[in-house]
Amino acid sequence: MSRGKKVFFVAIGVIAGFILSAWLGWVVLPLRTLEAAHPQVPRPLVIAHRGASHWAPEETRPAYELARDLGADYLEMDVHLTRDGVVVVMHDDTPERTTNAVQVFPGREKQDLSEFTLDELKQLDVGSWFNRKYPDRARKGYAGQKILTAAEVLDIAGAKGGKYPVYIETKSADHYPGIEEKLVAVLREKGWLGASHDGLPSVIFQSFYADSLVKLKELAPETPRVYLVQSDVVKKEGGWRATVARAAQIGTGIGPVGTLCWPWNVGPAHRHGLVVHAYTLNEIWQYRLMTWFGVDGCFTDRCDLLMGYYGKPSAKSAAAILDGLGY
Repeated sequence: MSRGKKVFFVAIGVIAGFILSAWLGWVVLPLRTLEAAHPQVPRPLVIAHRGASHWAPEETRPAYELARDLGADYLEMDVHLTRDGVVVVMHDDTPERTTNAVQVFPGREKQDLSEFTLDELKQLDVGSWFNRKYPDRARKGYAGQKILTAAEVLDIAGAKGGKYPVYIETKSADHYPGIEEKLVAVLREKGWLGASHDGLPSVIFQSFYADSLVKLKELAPETPRVYLVQSDVVKKEGGWRATVARAAQIGTGIGPVGTLCWPWNVGPAHRHGLVVHAYTLNEIWQYRLMTWFGVDGCFTDRCDLLMGYYGKPSAKSAAAILDGLGY
């Protein structure tokens, strides 16, 4: 049997099992309307994971400028604290993978970002690795890009007017005491807290750390919060329903890894009034599956692709926008 036929029959089996289970009352169906489970957060959402990170180095100026100009609903970022207390944006806990730290600070490339000052981090090149890894997408302007502070990402987001929405993860929050206070202070100073843009809240918080979301709830109660989960988090919480109950207690949404987004998981989340944002999905078949299963939006490296799938394509291609930006 061909691979295509196998995939087809597996899909038919999954769908048939889902329908039978729903008919027998074994699962709770997800919402099927375009009305969001939570009134603060419309659906469906295109969340530009680390910016437009398929086309440009993740969490850099070109990645965020491109995602903004493509028209993604949210610019997603991960935040850390430097040794001198500045909120900076990078995915990894160390600079090893996406910088030239091994050349600039030999022997320190595996150190946590909290062991570097902002001035030290600003000496690193956060773009050239992308050109080496993806030569077919390489651009001269990526070389020499510098790590961004959270304030700088907000400046990029708002460069064309308004408070363009950002989706912020407190990354490894247990490593950074006080990061929530520092982050909220930056957002408040820049005017993002409580703001909206084209009907969307200008900030959504996310974290794998429930305690971090509790702090953010105390500091900025009006801001939506999403509990990120994967299998180990669900196990720690005592199962899916307990995880959903915990997410509803501390926030407005749940962000499961895509492999947890079965209808029998999405349904209970919706019934608790939670939005469901799945991560990280980069193929049309994945978007289609998540739509069938009722998710409210996706984190994606391919925001242009997801926008097209949701029927709101960008007026310009990623390449044309990058050319126009001078990269």
